[in-house]
Amino acid sequence: MTKKILFCGGGTLGPVTPLLAIIEAWRRKDSSVELVFVGTPHGPERELMEKEGIRFHCLPVAKLVRYPSLEWLWLPLRLLTAFYAAWLILKKEKPSLIISAGGYTAVPIIIIGWLKRVPSMIHQQDVRPLLSNKLTAPFASVVTVAWKKLLVDFPKGKLIGNPVRSAFLSANKIAAIKHFGLNEKKPTVLILGGGTGSLWLNKNISEITSELLKRSNVIHLTGKGKIVDVKATDDYRAFELLTDEMPLAFAAADLVVCRAGMATITELAATKKPAIIVPLPNSPQEDNAVVLAGAAVVSKQSETVSTDLLKEINRLLDNESTRVELGENLSKLLRTDVAFEMVEVAEKLM
Repeated sequence: MTKKILFCGGGTLGPVTPLLAIIEAWRRKDSSVELVFVGTPHGPERELMEKEGIRFHCLPVAKLVRYPSLEWLWLPLRLLTAFYAAWLILKKEKPSLIISAGGYTAVPIIIIGWLKRVPSMIHQQDVRPLLSNKLTAPFASVVTVAWKKLLVDFPKGKLIGNPVRSAFLSANKIAAIKHFGLNEKKPTVLILGGGTGSLWLNKNISEITSELLKRSNVIHLTGKGKIVDVKATDDYRAFELLTDEMPLAFAAADLVVCRAGMATITELAATKKPAIIVPLPNSPQEDNAVVLAGAAVVSKQSETVSTDLLKEINRLLDNESTRVELGENLSKLLRTDVAFEMVEVAEKLM
């Protein structure tokens, strides 16, 4: 009998990236497995999954707003709509297993799956537990976590680490520099604003790009619809989003400037890249950044301006030994070669 795995999550790339690593590992282990994905109507996950040849279903998002809002009035109706849509999807697909790494689409899918006796696996990657994972954990067959401290929040959790796609481990720096047409005599700074982009990071980097380009190449991922107007074009490469080419961007980089999303932290750890990290204020990223002490340069957005970024970038570009030390320290904090291990955990549930 063919196994059918239903993955769910989305809205941003955060809950999708680890699932891509699991999907890759599962296909390499068992090419006959059938894969389905349930995501949001407008997130980046649909494009990624369709590119992978994975059947995609949209689920209405019923998000709990944590501050007083008129959205509360519509929440019951949206919840009913989402749960009914989840029931219809599960009735049609009849999966052998559900896997999620968070996101509000997972809540109705996992709860309806539990009612239908479909086993599920939840993965918690951020240091601060996601509300969606806390809501669905009682209905899950197993919870895997990236950090040891998460076992306090999920006592029955299994410490795993966070999976990364194999391409990040095999990408070649020389080939990557040629692929992007960069100056081989300059170091390369990779700027990452996350899957949906960072207006703050884009603005501040645009203010110092001309100075950066005097001594380095710049690869700048701006986010969908957020291309930055930069006059200088030599040795500057801007992209809204990279998927298949992301491992090459990391391979080319000598230094990364980024947010503190777990997908980015995982890719940094896997590739041993030094980083200047500016977590998104008032978000789980701030908790992620706390555990990176000694393994990355962490700056608060409220205390940082563009000239501070430029000064820190230049300091690290001038100190190769510091960059190597930071990359090594980060790689020791987080296991990333765990995709096949997660597949084995999931297979036991079926």
